[in-house]
Amino acid sequence: MNPPRLLFHAFIIFAPGMTLAADEPPKPAPLAADALVQKVRPSLVSIEPAGRDGEIAGVGTGFVLSADGLIATNFHVIGEGRALKVTRPDGTELEVTAIHAWDREHDLAVLRVKADSLPMLELTDSEKVAQGDRVAAMGNPLGLKFSVVEGIVSAKQDVDGREMIQLAMPVERGNSGGPLLDAVGKVAGIVAMKSALTDNIGFAVPSNHLRDLLATAAPVPMQNWLTIGALDARRWKTTGGRWTQRAGVIRARNQNVAAFGGRTLCVYQPEPPALPYEVSVRVKLDDETGAAGLAFCSDGADVHYGFYPSSGALRLTRFEGPDINTWTILKQFQHPAYQPGEWNHLRVRVEAERIVCYVNGEEVLTLPETTLRVGRAGLCKFRHTEPDFRDFRLTNEPDKPDPVADAVTSIIRHAGGGEPLSKEARETLAAYPDTAREAATREAALLEKRAATLRREAAAAHDNGIARQLATILESKEPDVYVRAAFLISKLDNPEVETATCMAELDRMTADLRAILTKDDEASPRSKLDALHRWMFRDNGFHGSREEMNHRANSYLDQVMADREGLPVTLSLLHAEFARRIGLDAVPINFQGRVLNRFTIPGDAPETLYIDAWDRGKVLTKEEAAKLHEAINETPPLPGTWEALPPSDLIIRMLNNLTSNAETAQDDTRMLRYLNTILTLTPGDPQQRLRRIFLHMKSNRRAEARADATYLLENGPPGIDNTRLYQLLDSLKEE
Repeated sequence: MNPPRLLFHAFIIFAPGMTLAADEPPKPAPLAADALVQKVRPSLVSIEPAGRDGEIAGVGTGFVLSADGLIATNFHVIGEGRALKVTRPDGTELEVTAIHAWDREHDLAVLRVKADSLPMLELTDSEKVAQGDRVAAMGNPLGLKFSVVEGIVSAKQDVDGREMIQLAMPVERGNSGGPLLDAVGKVAGIVAMKSALTDNIGFAVPSNHLRDLLATAAPVPMQNWLTIGALDARRWKTTGGRWTQRAGVIRARNQNVAAFGGRTLCVYQPEPPALPYEVSVRVKLDDETGAAGLAFCSDGADVHYGFYPSSGALRLTRFEGPDINTWTILKQFQHPAYQPGEWNHLRVRVEAERIVCYVNGEEVLTLPETTLRVGRAGLCKFRHTEPDFRDFRLTNEPDKPDPVADAVTSIIRHAGGGEPLSKEARETLAAYPDTAREAATREAALLEKRAATLRREAAAAHDNGIARQLATILESKEPDVYVRAAFLISKLDNPEVETATCMAELDRMTADLRAILTKDDEASPRSKLDALHRWMFRDNGFHGSREEMNHRANSYLDQVMADREGLPVTLSLLHAEFARRIGLDAVPINFQGRVLNRFTIPGDAPETLYIDAWDRGKVLTKEEAAKLHEAINETPPLPGTWEALPPSDLIIRMLNNLTSNAETAQDDTRMLRYLNTILTLTPGDPQQRLRRIFLHMKSNRRAEARADATYLLENGPPGIDNTRLYQLLDSLKEE
């Protein structure tokens, strides 16, 4: 298994005689080593995740939590979207039917296997584990199955923001997911990682985190788990390695060990258009000693062209077979248009008698070449680099020139002088935020002394552009206004998010939902709603985030779709959109403290119900919803509580959640971004404008703070203390 950050994954340690205090008086007698092994070993399993081509990609450990088939392990052992082979010590294989629960943050996972009488281990209270306690662990270090080792609890540590039990004991690869045992054989933790500094220090996840995870489980059937991160087989065919997709980014991991140079391909299945045509992609390499980029005129295996960066240079190669003797490097060269370590836009134009290559919009190579002209296009990777790809495009329409290239270049040069940009220049950048951001980043890499000014202006252009797009979308009457606006919030923080890609994924999920609807489901709105809930919350595991409720990923709709975990507002938004797409009337309402969806069953006497998507689609009557409101807010609901929540109000709720997250993290850059967006949508909000004034003052943006204070003086509502505002303006004039 691959180690996270600076730590190597480790796995289990277990030992003969250990002496850890039990959590209930009177203390049971510690077990002797042989008795401990005899008690624990039948409850262990080995877990072998499958690689992309079905081969075994590693081995970890798990242990039985319940007689009816719950198995605990580490999340990094099972990976994401992989088939799993689970084996008991006697060689019996157990069929995995579901991923019962998982938690990336704490590196925990619980599997459901088909069984009814497995010997189980009992969890103990990890809070009672003390420094100096003797502990043991069992697992599969280096493939030596179900071995045992003993050690001592050294301390409780914060490791990369996670609470961990530090252990003085040797741990090795293959033990991940095994139990950390106290003196009587109860589970105090799950061994998860090994120190990078020494062989005799390991770390375990406290068992109480596992107990909390079980309380909030959101099971996903195995057939659905295998689709997480998987490429659409109707569009892509891969050879070797591991190719996945998440939030619009295709990732290539591992090498094709059976191929020379570790070559692995991801071939786009639709046939390319007639000549001439263009294929393009944006690619970022994590290791420039490797190579990754475009493949074209491909037979899907050994024959194709490749255009890609390799060891910092650019290379165009013709591949006519499986080994180096059939590879011809047509051209290898350095070019300043390529930016190592950054996203680079590669584009190839395939004509009848030549190939033209571009990098970041600049023509870098034109080569007469006619050997290969049939076959598909796609992506390729060589050696150890693990690249990311996005925005793959195959078309017979030539790439259009950037309509603002000259203006952006002029603005960038002006910004390099340190002078503020004119209003007209800012308007130009805001109209094309992506172009401005990428052009500025390239210029900053070439001219480092301008970097600070360029990046600031590019970020402002991006943020202003997204805010304006949000305002435009929210004024529209399109039926999918909620989701389109929510995807723009994701793009606000992550410019790589593409709304079109997110909408395509939403379409794919909707098609899956429609495919499971039966005639009985279609018989009535309530039956169809029940089917939606089975598909969304049972089969696909969408659930409210409880352990990590403040994580900002919960506010990004693309990540909520990928991780199937979110806040009430994002889950309600998604639930309402799926309902709309299958003909149901469900809309978010102005429910304070938790967004609910109002579901209306039409008829002579229409019935109204309320859906709590955060609570796995719980259906409430109005009376039950009113009690929930009072429990959350300590006040009864007002009449406006039951009204539909306008899209702009829902989006501002999402932005307010992100603002609070940034404030807690003391991230002024993000906080200012969200406040700017909120005030673009609701310029008259005095509270948010006051917050922005003080944020500007904190970062010495005196002119911006003066502008906000002046706005409040001229437009502020009754109740604003104008005397204090005048005093603030006077203080801001002082230099």
